Amino acid sequence: MISLRELHEKNNATMGTFNGRTVPAFYHSPEVEYKAVRENILMVDYSSMSVVSVMGDDAWALVNYLASADVSIIRDEQAMYSLVLNQDGTIAGDISVLCTDEGYYLLSENLSAFELIDRLKQILENAEDLDIEESPVIQDMEPHGWGAIQLEGPYAWEVLAGIYGFDIIGLPYHEYMSTDDGLMVLRCGKHGEFAYQLIGGQAALCQVWEKLLESGEPFDLKTGGLNYQNTLRVENPCWEPALFSGYSRNPVELQMQWAIQYDKDDFVGKLAAESLSCAGAERKLVGIVPLAACEGIAADDKVRAEGRDVGVIVKSVYSPACQSLIALALIDSEYAYSDIPGFEIATQGGAVAAMTRNVPFFYNFSMLVNPTEHSYIDASKPKSAL
Repeated sequence: MISLRELHEKNNATMGTFNGRTVPAFYHSPEVEYKAVRENILMVDYSSMSVVSVMGDDAWALVNYLASADVSIIRDEQAMYSLVLNQDGTIAGDISVLCTDEGYYLLSENLSAFELIDRLKQILENAEDLDIEESPVIQDMEPHGWGAIQLEGPYAWEVLAGIYGFDIIGLPYHEYMSTDDGLMVLRCGKHGEFAYQLIGGQAALCQVWEKLLESGEPFDLKTGGLNYQNTLRVENPCWEPALFSGYSRNPVELQMQWAIQYDKDDFVGKLAAESLSCAGAERKLVGIVPLAACEGIAADDKVRAEGRDVGVIVKSVYSPACQSLIALALIDSEYAYSDIPGFEIATQGGAVAAMTRNVPFFYNFSMLVNPTEHSYIDASKPKSAL
């Protein structure tokens, strides 16, 4: 059986390096892959995501100390999103924590398995107060042949239900189910669309990739690479080191305090994170859009108000959904409010009037699709609430 990588190379995908691993960067043009994820279904190889197994009776104490969220509230076949903080309270990366009856799986798009395991080992070596009698068994699952596939888009649930049954349709956000082919199907998503990750052995993933290609044709499913996230992660901001690490890792500035549970027992960086929260932020991340045509907006362009610099552009893209340029900016807190005009962006082509915007920048089409009422292929049902 060929590997996912061999399958992609056979099908002429353009490969790239993400989180230290080689997976497709793109299969089609950005326009085709964007249209698929926002209107239909995009299927990508997510094997760049590290998967670390933490198993044993005391796995909870270890994982809960690593995560900024309270892992105690999830049970078997449930998952949760969390930040991993540095000791100074800044963001090191993010993880999804999947609970099993024997322990946990930690998934991360931006922390390698080596980094996660190293952090877990440091906790075991230095946290004398943790109630751990026997060290959990910690493993990187890639050497065991594990990888992941992600399906994302308004009708991702429908094509998966054709393979795994209608349990897919009832799967709540941040829960997963085990399948007969040995995979875990996790309902997830960071971009406002229906999204599902299939996690497990490469042989099973290759087989289901081929099945989804065939069964996905009536849904206009497209294969893609991780470059599709370049636009989506500006439209629907989430932690993305490629965007923010050169500007800020402060969760207060990036408006990610919602991912930190300050009232839980101790965790890595808790005291520093509390200090950052109490101190407040001198600047905050907000959306901003030009109010007139301009040649382009670039990272590091200055944002001005009342005749002075009040912020900096972090990233700008053209959004097909908004049919305009959009940008994320770190703006001085006294100006960092949504839907406020009176700003200028100092672009290379000259100053352009702008206004701040709430993020995400728009309501996703997936919000208008109800799996119990709509269908992409059943002519007896409407495609959405529109």
